Amino acid sequence: MKILFSGKKGKLYDTVLRATAARRVGGARRFQAEAVPPGSRLLEMALSGSYAALIFVVENEPDSEPIRWLLQSNPVLPLIAVLPGGDARLRKELQREGVSQVIEAGNLSESVLRQTIHERLAALPPKPQALPETALTITTDLHGIRSALTAIQGLAEIALTKVRGPSSRRKPLEGIVQEVTEVEGLLRRIERKVKPPRPSPPK
Repeated sequence: MKILFSGKKGKLYDTVLRATAARRVGGARRFQAEAVPPGSRLLEMALSGSYAALIFVVENEPDSEPIRWLLQSNPVLPLIAVLPGGDARLRKELQREGVSQVIEAGNLSESVLRQTIHERLAALPPKPQALPETALTITTDLHGIRSALTAIQGLAEIALTKVRGPSSRRKPLEGIVQEVTEVEGLLRRIERKVKPPRPSPPK
């Protein structure tokens, strides 16, 4: 069982990497973790179909941006996000984006964290379920729509920084930003419906 490992380097990253270094999972099951920094190479490997899952370490919200394009590009690859803990907003945001599972390291000892990661990996299928051709087409289209909406939102936000004068001049642009955010939420819900079901995390 081959898995990808990535995320923001630091103390948590090193701890999780050590936790994934053990070869044996769930008694007889073995796996091999390959550490790759966020970027085009990680995306290419995530799309290769050679890996059963991706573990991604997130220290704070800005670190989660690569998760979004990974999920948009390959929604069938199970993605396990590992957080320091204590950030309910970030956890909910990642779950809304479609992360398979979230592990909050918090004050967990390294041995407990290792056991938790192993349990989550052992619950995954050996190979991700292939996305049906129709669903793949829909997912690709949704990715294109979301990219266009992101560009529109970015332009509206830039324009907002340049608007001076009464608030009435800002309202149309603020409305665009708000509507784009709502539409993106709807598209995320549609995207989740076309994905194959994921295994439930262990109790």
